[in-house]
This record gives sequence, C-alpha cells and structure tokens, in this order.
Amino acid sequence: MITKEDIIKIQEKIMRYRGVVVHDFINIESMIGSIISIYFAKDNKNNEFNRKVIDDEYFSFGLKVKILEKLKFKVYKTFFEDTRRIGNIRNLFSHQVPTLEEGFFIYNADKESSNHIKMAELYKEFRDKYSKIDEQLNIIFNELVNIKK
Repeated sequence: MITKEDIIKIQEKIMRYRGVVVHDFINIESMIGSIISIYFAKDNKNNEFNRKVIDDEYFSFGLKVKILEKLKFKVYKTFFEDTRRIGNIRNLFSHQVPTLEEGFFIYNADKESSNHIKMAELYKEFRDKYSKIDEQLNIIFNELVNIKK
C-alpha cells in the first residue's frame, strides 16, 4: 500500500525534475531566440525585435527551431531532432500528471494504446541532450557575436 509519505516523496521528486527541466528548457529557448535576433536584427533594433517578435506568445518554440534550421549553421547530426525532443520532454513534465509509478503514459498515434515511461529515464534523456544542445548553441552564438564585431 502506498502511504502518504510515499506520495510526498514522489511529489518532491516530480518538483525537482520539473524545476530543472523547465529551467534548462527556458535557457535553450532563450539562446535560440538570441541567435535569431542577432542574425536578423540590427544592433539598435535588437531589443525591440526581441520584445515584439521573439518574445511574442505566438512565436512558438517549434517556429524558433524551424527558423534556426533554415539558417544552415553547422551543427552536429542529430541537433534538430534532439532539440525537438527536449521540447517534447518539457511538455510532458509541464502538462502531464505522473503516475504513482513515477512515470508518464505516452499515447501512440492511434490514441488508444500507450507506453509507460519513467520520469527518471526522461529526465536523464533530457539532461544528456541538453548538454549537447547547449554546447552547440554557445558555439553558434559566439560565432555570430564575433562576426558582428
């Protein structure tokens, strides 16, 4: 039988995982937004471009990734696949309630069958991909900043 203490421990673990995933995802999304801004906006319009375009509620993460992809920066082979995947993982942590088995039900395309994936596995996948994505984005950002000098 699951006790109240067990549920509290699960809730605390969920909070830690969610906090890291959401925090790190925001960093990635911000870096992508900065790269797009530096690429397209003149220095004197950069802040305005960020406020009016990049930070607009309808300028989705998916759109930012698609634009970044069209800019044809040199990236590692699975960069865009990894970037989209961390967006999916972030959505799971943000919008789904985990099971008491500390996982999420991931529904298949037919919407009738599902898989159960442990939070710890998703968290590890997120952290592994995050490190590579963050490193790649920093390289792109630094290249752009040096070109603008």
